[in-house]
Amino acid sequence: MRIEILDVLDDTTGEHGPDIVFRAPAGRAWARWLGSEVPRAGDAVDVEIDVPDDIENWALANAPDALLADAPGDPVRLRGVVASVDADDPVVAVRIDTDIILVEFTPTDRPGQRTDPARPSAGDHIEFTTARIDVYPYSV
Repeated sequence: MRIEILDVLDDTTGEHGPDIVFRAPAGRAWARWLGSEVPRAGDAVDVEIDVPDDIENWALANAPDALLADAPGDPVRLRGVVASVDADDPVVAVRIDTDIILVEFTPTDRPGQRTDPARPSAGDHIEFTTARIDVYPYSV
């Protein structure tokens, strides 16, 4: 996904890269930067978006694709169309605008059987939130 860096926030812990505020075709949000070189405000960068936490809750959505957060540290809301679901894997491919984001949905275990009612189906337009997203820059 091509993003424009709007702001680079200091990493006060030194444990990871800085948080960034960015604009993408589907909206404005923040993410943890996981590249070796720290970007500058105004840079346009191609990134892969990672949702590091399993998603437990989602809803069907009847609204445009979105990648939104009100402020750094706030939950990030993602909305898109389920492109594919693998029956043997909890990972679901979600298309947001023209890009694919892989999301792991938490399966539900019941005594004597494993079920997965929490996963959406291919073609569903869904919305979910996550505590944060990570971005990994790449060159095309």
